[in-house]
Amino acid sequence: MAAARRGRRPPGGRRGRRPPAQHRARRRRRRDRLPARQPPGRAVIPPAFGDTEGQPVACYDATAVPHSASRMREVPSLMADTLEEIRRDCFEARAGDPGTIVAVLVTPVRSDADYGLVFVAADGPLGGCGEASMFAAMLVLGSRPEVRLETGAGLITARPSGEAGIALTMPPGSPRIDAADVRCEGRRLRVRTVAAGGNVFAAVSAAELALEISAAEAHVLIERGSALLSALRAAAPGPARPNMLLLTTPVSSARTTSAVIWGDAIMNMGPCGTGTCARYILAVEDGDVVPGSRLAHVSPFDNAFTASSVDLGSPDGPIQIEISGRVTVTG
Repeated sequence: MAAARRGRRPPGGRRGRRPPAQHRARRRRRRDRLPARQPPGRAVIPPAFGDTEGQPVACYDATAVPHSASRMREVPSLMADTLEEIRRDCFEARAGDPGTIVAVLVTPVRSDADYGLVFVAADGPLGGCGEASMFAAMLVLGSRPEVRLETGAGLITARPSGEAGIALTMPPGSPRIDAADVRCEGRRLRVRTVAAGGNVFAAVSAAELALEISAAEAHVLIERGSALLSALRAAAPGPARPNMLLLTTPVSSARTTSAVIWGDAIMNMGPCGTGTCARYILAVEDGDVVPGSRLAHVSPFDNAFTASSVDLGSPDGPIQIEISGRVTVTG
């Protein structure tokens, strides 16, 4: 499934919709003609492709590539050459969809993890991705009841959940929300910044921008959302600088719709796993969700994750969120 991007018509929002058969056959033929690139002297196993709740994803196995990291956050810089080869293979040699998020399996640092996991997008490494984590988990679970994936944000525990479903218990994170009034597009906006799963989100109410969160408005959302994210990034200091924009709508009957804008004018087709965690944190802060209860987080294309929080025994401490969704292998 293609990702929504500026200048391209996004597909409809039917859950799990696949490209027409002739397009799938063309992609298979193209992949057959172009063998996977490998870093010199390194073994990177050819990838798998799929979608998680409509979001295009891929997974490469680079566990044979050694690294000397003492923390998982060090891996992207220590394996920079390998990750660049993977990026080029996915997005150039294989002409992958520019909205694809790639999960790269690596050797974990922690002894209690089964795999390490880092993420690559068309413009380089990415802090985290729930959809790609679900896809990687589905590929490596086999008959095991669960698998533990170490990421830069912490340990993710994945397990099967219903037919073609995966549930992820995300790493514990801070429930802290920083709020500021920002003047943009000639109006004053309330911007709330929250970190989740390795990404930093700037959350803005779509109503404040007079935007409708729907597939029909995808190009408007991408154009205005990308401009707003660029402005917010330029104004924010170092670690507080957001790499993703979360355009939100109110919670009603334990359900809410958001648009997630990131990268080079990309809007998620899926509901965004780390964005779902951020939206849950905001909903708890606003009193729209009681911790432990469920929230359906829906993309503009009507693809949804279900989220709830895990009781860590401290109401004022870290928050841990579980998300679940459906995964499909397409190639």
